[in-house]
Amino acid sequence: MIDTAALDHPKSAVFVVRHWPTEEWLAQWLSPNATLILSEQALMDVLNDPTLLESLTITPYALHSELKLLNIDEVPASIIQLGDARWVELSLDASTYIVWDDPQN
Repeated sequence: MIDTAALDHPKSAVFVVRHWPTEEWLAQWLSPNATLILSEQALMDVLNDPTLLESLTITPYALHSELKLLNIDEVPASIIQLGDARWVELSLDASTYIVWDDPQN
């Protein structure tokens, strides 16, 4: 059986950012149907300075399991907590999956 619901949803890119990206990177890579997951230092940067979220054109995500590992109880309301199962689904369905690690390149 063909999953016709899947045909209605084009594959999108998933970006996991470990360091807060530059404005140029955000402008080049983020599109309305992309998924942005904040991780490691990028997540800590946003927790320390929530105004960074104002530069985003899409709603960011954070992995619920990472928040628990870091003993983070609260995140800004504009960050959606993502469960591990959904993260795997997004990863498998993505047209592109990029882990952004180096803010200089």
